[in-house]
Amino acid sequence: MRTTNTGNLYVSWTLRVLLILMILFFALFSLDVFDEGQGFWDTSVAFMMHNIPSFAMIIILIIAWKWEHIGGALLMLCILGFAIFLFVQSDNFMYGTLIMVGIPFLIGMMFVINHYYLGKRES
Repeated sequence: MRTTNTGNLYVSWTLRVLLILMILFFALFSLDVFDEGQGFWDTSVAFMMHNIPSFAMIIILIIAWKWEHIGGALLMLCILGFAIFLFVQSDNFMYGTLIMVGIPFLIGMMFVINHYYLGKRES
């Protein structure tokens, strides 16, 4: 089994690809602002506001690329905050929302598990 200095190489790359796919999935939700028929500046501001979770996950991905345990913990904290925000703001906290926040939370957990339990440290 190949390992990096932080964890299993194959698991690390799988988690990175999964997080990139989740970032793209979250970014898809921002495309609905173009159907609202607003002006250029209003649409631009709405597009940027809808992409805040994607931008946060991009920053976390960059951190997790170097330090998996820190990136994983940050991802879990941000997703937990996002879930609380959705729960407070939404009248109906649906199962789809649980899936939308559950998968990134599990990815963050796997980053931490990969770092601490699957990694072979060389002293």
